[in-house]
Amino acid sequence: MPTIYIDEQVKSELNQKATSGLTPNDVIRQILGLSVVNNEEAREPGVYLIPHSPKEFENANKLREWLSDRLAWDGEYDVASQHYWKNVLSDSICIFHKDKTIVGEGKMLGGLKPYLGTDVSPETGRPYAGTVYFKPSSVKVYEKPISFAAAEKLLGKNLTFRGVQKLTKKDYDIIHEACT
Repeated sequence: MPTIYIDEQVKSELNQKATSGLTPNDVIRQILGLSVVNNEEAREPGVYLIPHSPKEFENANKLREWLSDRLAWDGEYDVASQHYWKNVLSDSICIFHKDKTIVGEGKMLGGLKPYLGTDVSPETGRPYAGTVYFKPSSVKVYEKPISFAAAEKLLGKNLTFRGVQKLTKKDYDIIHEACT
């Protein structure tokens, strides 16, 4: 495996962010949008915090509208990048956020599928990279969206807004209770 050298300041920041049993490598994996899972967790559906880019939705309210109007209707989500979704397992709960505001959730069915359409992603300017499907009846828009700052305070840990973050069932229960 190749070695990457980092300076002392970056090392210090990684060590500060490495909480709740995470290693600095786990933090880097989260930033890159890769899942941090152990072998036992890898076989089980989980709970994932899913980011949305500035080009994908204008703001958190637009994401909420899309969740209730589109995703809850047909369950189809065309994605610009595969790396956010390749480690999310079927039957996992995905919690959606935009601009550090958690706005809703849905249960993913199957895994990442090839994109069969011709539309272009506004995020990348290229055809979509894949499609993920959600059980339409599982899609919920939270009555009371919650900020990352409030969620972090409730959970007692940092949340990442740039990549997919795996959460525990307990984390999910706390967020879900605060938002409904």
